[in-house]
Amino acid sequence: MAGQCPLREDPVDLIGQALAMGPDFPGPAEDVLLSWMLKLDDGLDPVAAAAVLLRHYGVAEGPVPAGEAGRLIVLLRKTAACPPGAPRPSLGRRRRRPRD
Repeated sequence: MAGQCPLREDPVDLIGQALAMGPDFPGPAEDVLLSWMLKLDDGLDPVAAAAVLLRHYGVAEGPVPAGEAGRLIVLLRKTAACPPGAPRPSLGRRRRRPRD
């Protein structure tokens, strides 16, 4: 993928690099998914972006490899399968409760 413009749905090629590593990807997959979501443009829906990436990288269907790369694929598939209008977790900081 060197020399190509990054996908809008994978702006820093984080998902592409992780999947290209295959079994050598050390993970954790959850950290990569969160980092990817934080890098998306504000107007880009993570559900739609995940669906685009699954098709682009050819992992929308079929068996899932073992290890953290497989875990990342599962997480992307779950993200892409979120129903429209479903509540999405906030990625912002939680407000601290005042101490008593």
